[in-house]
Amino acid sequence: MLPQARARNAAAAATLKGHEFDGPEQRSLSERCILLNQIRIPMTPAANEGNLLQIVQGPGYVTLLHEIDHSTRVIPTDGRPHIPQNIRLWQGDSVGHWEGNTLVVDTTNFTNLSNYRGSGENLHLVERFTRTADDTLTYQFTVEDSTTWAKPWSAEIPWTKTQGPVYEWACHEGNTMIATILRGARVEEEAAQKKGK
Repeated sequence: MLPQARARNAAAAATLKGHEFDGPEQRSLSERCILLNQIRIPMTPAANEGNLLQIVQGPGYVTLLHEIDHSTRVIPTDGRPHIPQNIRLWQGDSVGHWEGNTLVVDTTNFTNLSNYRGSGENLHLVERFTRTADDTLTYQFTVEDSTTWAKPWSAEIPWTKTQGPVYEWACHEGNTMIATILRGARVEEEAAQKKGK
């Protein structure tokens, strides 16, 4: 990681320090049920929860349906270009193409709020999905952000095919986490204020 990226991330953490419970905007995207960690791209496995992924291919598109939060990522493979750079999305803008039996997905246009391991809005992600055996898909990704890392870096994760249904997992269904977290912070502030008097 570049020194300026470390400084940028440290400054953001310092600005947040002492204000972590001011409002929902200070809480993580995962706590707010906006972008759960298991569905963020690049996709890295979480511990035993909602990791199932259903891949559906049709004319001009590949769709990835995640079990957790029932998130659906639609990737066009019809040769279209990326959307204009002034449009920024939580998961960026993905376009795909085939290189033999490998689906290559190129993603740009991230926001600075959905950073990956300290990246900024200039994150560029290239994912490669290759069926390497009847029951195995190899997921490779390369991340690049010249404002964050000195050079691009890559990882590879084998995925194993499973049998069984993909269940709906809805984060907002009865979710009171954010309201409870913020209410708890207000109670603590009130108690501290009474103690100070």
